[in-house]
Amino acid sequence: MTDAIHKVAVPHREFKLGPVFYILLVAIVGFFVLFPLSTLVSSSFQVGIFGRATHFGFDNWLEPFHSERLAAAIWNTLSLSLTRQVISLAAGILIAWLIARTNLPGRQWIEIGFWIALFMPALPVAMSWVLLAGGRNGILNVWVRDLLPFVKGPLFNIYSWWGIVWVHLMTSTIPLKVFLLTPAFRNMDAALEDCARTCGTGLLRTLWRVVIPILLPSILVVTLLGMIRAMQAFEIELMLGTPAGIDVYSTVIYRAMKQEPPLYGVGSVLSLIFMALLIPFIMLQQWVVHRHSHAVVGGRFSARVQDIGIWRWPIFVALVLLLMLMTVLPTVMLTVGSFMKLFGVFNLPQIWTTRHWELALSRSDLLHSLANTLELGFASALLAMTVYSVVAYAIVKARHVGRQVLDLLTWLPTMIPGIVISLGFLQMFLETRALRPLYGTVGALILAVWVGNMTVGVQVIRGTLLQLSAELEEASWTSGASRLRTFFKIIFPLVAPSVIVVGLQVFATAVSAISLIVLLSSGPNQPLSLLQLSFLEAGQFEAATIVGLLVLVITMAAAVLTRLISARFGIERV
Repeated sequence: MTDAIHKVAVPHREFKLGPVFYILLVAIVGFFVLFPLSTLVSSSFQVGIFGRATHFGFDNWLEPFHSERLAAAIWNTLSLSLTRQVISLAAGILIAWLIARTNLPGRQWIEIGFWIALFMPALPVAMSWVLLAGGRNGILNVWVRDLLPFVKGPLFNIYSWWGIVWVHLMTSTIPLKVFLLTPAFRNMDAALEDCARTCGTGLLRTLWRVVIPILLPSILVVTLLGMIRAMQAFEIELMLGTPAGIDVYSTVIYRAMKQEPPLYGVGSVLSLIFMALLIPFIMLQQWVVHRHSHAVVGGRFSARVQDIGIWRWPIFVALVLLLMLMTVLPTVMLTVGSFMKLFGVFNLPQIWTTRHWELALSRSDLLHSLANTLELGFASALLAMTVYSVVAYAIVKARHVGRQVLDLLTWLPTMIPGIVISLGFLQMFLETRALRPLYGTVGALILAVWVGNMTVGVQVIRGTLLQLSAELEEASWTSGASRLRTFFKIIFPLVAPSVIVVGLQVFATAVSAISLIVLLSSGPNQPLSLLQLSFLEAGQFEAATIVGLLVLVITMAAAVLTRLISARFGIERV
């Protein structure tokens, strides 16, 4: 009897160590989330040329407001973001409903296709559309001129405002809506739709009048998250907007940091203003999440799907064609471009060559960048899986103020654009003597990727932990196991599928990341994504195409593995 009491008491003695553990965890997470931001604030008041003596002042804060280019960049950022959200939301709602709530043929495979499209890296996809619609030499424009001789100029111009919108829609914008909305539609009780159909309401009217109003809170959250991501976009705008003279806020920051001498102070001010612009969207998202929610799964839950009749196969064909535009076409076009003698030019006597592949595979910088990419991907994934699991567990199990503080810290990276995270870490490494050895190493890139993916990673694992009953831990503690042993022996195996999915997502993000690491990379630690960007800026499209293909293959493999694991364990429904 005494031994049993002693065993039950063990967890209570160990629980006293909890506050120390949470303080340490909050300190570590807070340091890497908040300290780079504090260096931005400090740098914004340091006036002078980089590398020389600086003084305290407000000149950096006044400089951006004297530029008409900044006002145009803000307008472009908002207008491009809003346009993409309106179009993608309409498409995403319809596609998610078709996958989750109808008898659409092959809907599981179609959903996998949108997962793959979500992971497609932006730059390689943009390059494929350059080959198709990039000025007079674009394939589509050549075909139009051949078929319609009266058409003199290029009919399609990817280097334009609508070109940027189109490429975004064909990369992550529509797939993200489908990815986030499909579980919400899948978890809705079919009885609600059945009642509307019994009253004689058509399918589309039922979707508009019944389904969308019920899921409006989820739709609003997805819209706000999409708007935040859209305002943070960087790669496509840099590649397609530069020839057309179209700047967005993130590219303005990038140019300030890349000119000689670099304007670190002005870049810091622009970054802080950017974050201020995002705060209203973050606050609105949080307000919607906490104040507007409806229960859509009840005790008599029904998962019946709606019959769309003769429209099944036409819709199936349309979605397959859309997925081919998003995934197959970019892959094929990049492959074609890599064997062209001159990228995008088809009127040469000899169009095809293998010389670019021979030169690329013999280049030491390509192999070095590939090694850096794999190191960055695997190390970032390992760090993310370990730390995100501990942080998520601490947030779910804590019963004191440390829980709220830690939860807030993990949400902060959502409001920090990738280019700002990159600049914040750059300032931190330059101004902190103890961390300066990290600058120029792959370790600096790993930390930036880890912080940038923290919100999504922690929330996915947290969602799985909330589904586990406390009885599992209590039984382990009663048997005399410590909290640490209970976590690794009982809890972690149960959440392992979610952890693996998060790891694969972080891996894919790290492999194709640009904005998160663009200001931290140099020759020795340059991954494939930034090697491709440097080739593009130098006008070496042929070499950039080959690098883009390598990035594409790696990320698509990670996407397929992520989807298979999540489908096997039902993680997409969390």
